[in-house]
Amino acid sequence: MRFGVCTSIENIEKLQQLGFDYIEANISKLAQMEKADFEELAKRADSSEIKVECFNILFPKTMNLLDQSTDWMTIHDYLHRAFERVKRLSGQIVVFGSGKCRTIPAGMSFGEGHRRLVDVIGKTGEIAGEYGITVVIEPLNRNESNTINSVAEGAMIQAEVNMDNVGLLADSFHMFTENEPMSNITRVGTLMHTHIATRDGRRYPVSSDNLLEQFFGALKEINYQGRMSIEGKTEDFENDAAKALKILKELDLK
Repeated sequence: MRFGVCTSIENIEKLQQLGFDYIEANISKLAQMEKADFEELAKRADSSEIKVECFNILFPKTMNLLDQSTDWMTIHDYLHRAFERVKRLSGQIVVFGSGKCRTIPAGMSFGEGHRRLVDVIGKTGEIAGEYGITVVIEPLNRNESNTINSVAEGAMIQAEVNMDNVGLLADSFHMFTENEPMSNITRVGTLMHTHIATRDGRRYPVSSDNLLEQFFGALKEINYQGRMSIEGKTEDFENDAAKALKILKELDLK
């Protein structure tokens, strides 16, 4: 596998020195930056040996994707701006998490919310395709969203959207929090991206445990060889990142 960290582009040199393969950045922040400020960051990324291959937090929290009053053209214009910047940084994968944005609002039926979500993901995939970008659906725990709360549900949404550049992500923290069986990974069979953090506190995995071993075991069963980004909390970024990378490489070799 290839390992990265969800963090700011300002940390790209540190991650390169620590031996990571790539960085995963927050695209909603980058999309809303002034052009000059964005270009300054982009040039910094250009000079690094590792690249910003992945992006998370696709939509800003202020954007409700499913509300009946939502203006699709506003979303359309935002996505073009975001994906233009992803392409500028040579990014390949954008994570569709954005739990608050995709939550079915009060008063809307689950069925209607589901249909709207499938439509939004499909339209997002179409625009991403214009830039050669893959969108991966991220299942989130129910504390963060009331839709797509398991890898299994994410796989069904992916099947409904039915686009080559719309894939699925498995996040260890969300799976652990939902007590989702790791067998759902083997049932689904194909993933395009993964995130990892501990169950307790959603922290960097600086030591191994049974749950992390189960997560890696399921990935090995489907012969997953893609990317894995650490998406968690730390008060000691460099030390914890170094420890976590060592643990992830050991788990990958088991």
